Parts: sequence; structure tokens; C-alpha cells
Amino acid sequence: MAGFQFDARAIVFDLDGVLVDTMPTIRAAWAEWAAERGLAPEEVLASIHLTGIELIERFAPGIDPLAEARRISARQASIETALNRFDGALDLIERLPSNAWAIVTSARVEPALRHLAMAGLPVPNVLITAEQTPRGKPDPAGYRMAADRLAVAPGDCVAIEDSPAGIRAALDAGMTVIGVTTTHAVSELSHAAAVISSLDNLEVVLRPGQDLGWMGIRRKDRIEHFDDPS
Repeated sequence: MAGFQFDARAIVFDLDGVLVDTMPTIRAAWAEWAAERGLAPEEVLASIHLTGIELIERFAPGIDPLAEARRISARQASIETALNRFDGALDLIERLPSNAWAIVTSARVEPALRHLAMAGLPVPNVLITAEQTPRGKPDPAGYRMAADRLAVAPGDCVAIEDSPAGIRAALDAGMTVIGVTTTHAVSELSHAAAVISSLDNLEVVLRPGQDLGWMGIRRKDRIEHFDDPS
């Protein structure tokens, strides 16, 4: 899709793989765990969109999932020596009113807050983590909860996701979805309404006057202004 524009009252972001580049360390920690347990790492990594508790219950049902999740999280933290935010992430967030954006992540709150701090990104007023949504994506509960806490109808939200499971979760919640190809190929994100290669491709234009509270979300190469009388 060469050009697009969506009207919305809020943007709901995934965290890992959309705002922050954490997938290498996440995958490394879970691949190491799989090898320790005698599991095929590729099978575990294929379900990485689930919460940590769900992954452990699926692949190692005989152990305490909460204690094991904490151990894996600690291991992940130990190998995170640096963390980058994706291009355009901070600029996009800084353009948004504080009540017009949220994050929905399958991570637990402690690593989510750590990742935001390491990447120099603000913590949103609405942060939905694994503790609040025990079923990970593609379950839509997290996105529905985010819309509810933002006091915005899901249909008035745009979600930004990097994975097929995340896209399905946001779609089933009733949101418009923009896919970003940071972790998956374009062909795997085909259910999204639009696909971009970077958040730096997006711009947000806040609506003036009677449309206060609405924004236009579009590609930067789309030349159009809401206040243009022509």
C-alpha cells in the first residue's frame, strides 16, 4: 500500500519488536531455556508471542511456571547490556497526548518497565502486561482492556504490531492494525490494514477545532493537511 491514512482517537503499541529492539535477547533467553530442558528451541521460539507462563505451561508443565518465568526473566536481564528503541518510536510517542496512547505486551511488568527505561521511552498511563492478561496474543483481551482504560472504543484505535499473533489479537479486539516489518516479513503481516518498514514512516496529525480528540495517522509521504482549504 503506497499511501494510507487512518483516523483514530488513540494508538495502541506492542512493545517488544515495535518500540524497542528486544527480540534478540528474548529469543536468546528462551532458546537457552529450551536447550536446558531438552526441548527443540525452534518449537519454543515459534510460540514466543505467548506469555512466559503460557510458554512454560505448554512446554514444561511439571514445573512451577511463575518461579521459572522469574528465573528466565532474570537471565534475560543479565544478557541485556544495551537496548535500542526503533527509529521513529520516541518522535511518534511525543506527538501523542498522554491519554491517547497505550502499550499492550505479553511481557511481565518488570521487564516491560526495564525495557522502556533502557530505551529512553516514557511509561504510558495505560500499560497492559502479562499479569493483567494471563492469555497471550492472539487473545484480544489485552487490546480490549487498553481501549477500556483509555475510555475509547476499540474501533477508534489503531494498533501497531510486528507479529501475526499480535495482529490477530488487535483485529479481534476491533481495532485497525498497522503492521511493521521489524521481526516478520510483509507476507506474514497480510491481515494488517497497512504494512510499514519503520515507525519513522508514520506521522500523526492532530485534528483541530470540532474534531478535537481525533488524529490522522498516515505515511509521511502523503502530502495533505487538515487545515488546507483547497
